[in-house]
Amino acid sequence: SLVSIPLSLAMAIISGATPTQGIITAVWAGLLGAILGGSHYNIIGPTGALGGILVAHTLTHGYQTLPIVAILSGLLILVAFFFHLDKYIIFIPRSVVHGFTLGVAFIIGLGQLDSAFGLTNIEKTDNFLENILITLGHLGEARWGIFLIFILSTLFMVFWNKKFPKIPSAAIVAFSSIGLILLFSVLGYATPILTLGDKYPSIQATLFANPFQGFSWSLLLQRDIWMISFATAVVAILETLLSGQIADGMTKTKFVRSKEVFGLAIANIGSGLMGGIPATAALARTALNVKSGATHKISGVISAVLVAIITLFFFGLFKLLPMVIISAILAVVAIGMLQKKHFIRLIENEKIAFALSIIVALIVVAEDPIVGIFVGTVVALLIFVNKVSYGQTEVLLWKNGKMTEALLKNDFLQKETVDSDIAVYKISGTLTYINMPAHLEAVQKIKGHKYVIISLRHAFYADTDGVEYLGEIIEVLKKNNEKVLLAGINKEIEKFVSKEPFYKQKKLEGKIYNRTSEAINDILQQA
Repeated sequence: SLVSIPLSLAMAIISGATPTQGIITAVWAGLLGAILGGSHYNIIGPTGALGGILVAHTLTHGYQTLPIVAILSGLLILVAFFFHLDKYIIFIPRSVVHGFTLGVAFIIGLGQLDSAFGLTNIEKTDNFLENILITLGHLGEARWGIFLIFILSTLFMVFWNKKFPKIPSAAIVAFSSIGLILLFSVLGYATPILTLGDKYPSIQATLFANPFQGFSWSLLLQRDIWMISFATAVVAILETLLSGQIADGMTKTKFVRSKEVFGLAIANIGSGLMGGIPATAALARTALNVKSGATHKISGVISAVLVAIITLFFFGLFKLLPMVIISAILAVVAIGMLQKKHFIRLIENEKIAFALSIIVALIVVAEDPIVGIFVGTVVALLIFVNKVSYGQTEVLLWKNGKMTEALLKNDFLQKETVDSDIAVYKISGTLTYINMPAHLEAVQKIKGHKYVIISLRHAFYADTDGVEYLGEIIEVLKKNNEKVLLAGINKEIEKFVSKEPFYKQKKLEGKIYNRTSEAINDILQQA
């Protein structure tokens, strides 16, 4: 709870919301998510991943619309729950997710420049990069003492987290700074440091706010509100399931995915109805929950209730939290979002995936987080389809009743001469318009054999185009070889090919076998 409060305040600010909305979200989303979710450890609340998405929307449409975004996001997550759509989130590759996270980290980190340099009252636009340039243009007005506090606080938290990971540095720095401001005030010293109460004089200790002050029926007809809600829902599901998996890895347990998605949906709807903002599972707070000894979801309930109690009775103290400290906390959050090990692994093993991650990050920063996820996912799927289109498979060569070679397709195509009387060509996976053209090209090399066996034992799916290509492959093989046999056609594939002329003809000729081994034995017996 002591960590959730300063982080929730900070995450609300990075989202463009009011600090009060951050507390409301931590209480209600945290409470509902813990009670109804499927994880014993996830802590639901405002996060940096959502903040990077929401800030651009807030600049254009105002923080008043964020409760509506939370409600719509919750409803979309509910739809995903009822139709089991969360399983399709796996189509967003980890490289895209980490690229998105890297971009959001830069948005959060660079977004702290104003507070880090003590700059105030700078007119901003709705373009992130323009705002950075505007801030850099005002560096002549920077208060370097404030900047020194920012640097020292950030470095302290980074090193503290490495040495003492079980004791949260954010809480230490936040409460220490509040204590110092309070001490100076008691001693009669006025500090020039901007505090949370100075920047947001109207904030108050409340667990409710009007969720409909930014609502109009015309708002629901705008494409933007649905786009941001959809993106928020996708990222919320993704982050929540990822957090649940990480917690499971730490505790050797298993959370209920579908139930956790349902809990997330109700958490967002509840947060919005209470005047809060969109929420998802918070990785750092969830990890801290586990390290603190949590064994049951009641830990999340206790956390949310204590956030409410501390807020109602001690919120006046949090008004003394310096904005530079909030910026330092957010800077550390941004540093923590940089997945160094993941990028090193990509550089070593998948340079294309690494390049995709960087491209996604650049789009997230320069254009829009939603566009970054969409473009990254589409490009990743195209790369995958391109790899599948190679139609990689295995070719077995037999001579004088013995198997002489087992070659991958590419190795087979590179052979100058093929000395065998039986060739077994395996088609695995799918028979579709994507990969069958590659198989059609490959069988051109199979010539002069007494028998060619097309093995479909490991094929599990076919479409109309794939079946037509299979017919063409058989015709090509018939022209270049004496006999063509089919083997291992399972029921799924048989549904597609049973009405085809080539299948009926092979059935009549007795050239269809249940297994490749049966076809081989029959050939050897005839010999």
